[in-house]
Amino acid sequence: MDVVPFGVSSLRITFNQPINHRVVKETRLSHFKTLLQVKAQLLLPPRRYRFANKTSIKITHRKYAQIWIAWNKNTTYSYKIAHEHLYILIQTHPLVRQNIRALEPNPKELKQFKVVIDPGHGGHDCGALGVNHVCEKRIVLAVAKDLQQELQKQGYKVYMTRKKDVYISLKARTEFANDKNADLFISIHANSIPKNATTNPEGIETYFLSTARSERARKVAEQENQDDVKVMDYFSKLSFLNSLNSQRLIISNKLAIDVQFGILSKLRQHYKGVVDGGVREGPFWVLAGALMPSILIEIGYNSNPKESKRIQDKRYEQWLAKGIADGVQSFISKNY
Repeated sequence: MDVVPFGVSSLRITFNQPINHRVVKETRLSHFKTLLQVKAQLLLPPRRYRFANKTSIKITHRKYAQIWIAWNKNTTYSYKIAHEHLYILIQTHPLVRQNIRALEPNPKELKQFKVVIDPGHGGHDCGALGVNHVCEKRIVLAVAKDLQQELQKQGYKVYMTRKKDVYISLKARTEFANDKNADLFISIHANSIPKNATTNPEGIETYFLSTARSERARKVAEQENQDDVKVMDYFSKLSFLNSLNSQRLIISNKLAIDVQFGILSKLRQHYKGVVDGGVREGPFWVLAGALMPSILIEIGYNSNPKESKRIQDKRYEQWLAKGIADGVQSFISKNY
């Protein structure tokens, strides 16, 4: 188990296997106490966390993991699941906090909130080629345009790194976001595996910048990085190493969680069998130069027959964009 504190009111608990809601049992013990029992293994000794808002989380293990959560009348708690991670959030109620903006941002503030959307690849760079020979660059541009419309409806100022089929280097994409003084950077891609692979994976994955902790994350990053080797060397010596020590990685992780949750929640209302590929870490060079919270979304596998068909369907793309926008709104409401 890996437990990483995020601020004073949330924890990320990592298990030795992927989990889902079927293995989590929630029992309300009293008005302000809850027990979460997770049928998965913890690898670290039991521990208790006390937070500045007078709440606490105690982790124990008997037959399976037990997470005891205690809060008070001024706070609320929630939890989310992403692959092998369980995220517990304890939020102080905005009405009792002094000199802090309310959770729901007002429309005037949202109109000034800037988001840069980055449709991956373009021009001579096809990206992942689908089973029906449709390029990734076409699919992600369509999703990006839908997302632009959704965010603009909610009052955000939205910029696109590309609006048509042109090639833009990785370095130029983040330079564009930095020049716009953007508040968020969202890069959209579609996954793929080699033709000779023995498996045919599927699933939606959301990445934030870090060193890859899994073979799967490393391979995905290599695929997305391969179009600009010179930029990789540039970032590896400068921006990337600096970014690893930045608090921006923590807030990018939170953004990835909310967006992944938003996508899955929206798509599963309309489609069966939508696979959760999880929130993951990876050394994506397109994120390395961004000075704001940034994520890369793999909207599905263009090499998988079922997912390739879905991500090329206009209605599916629209629901996907709505899910991303929901995730952005959730992130903004909790962090700004």
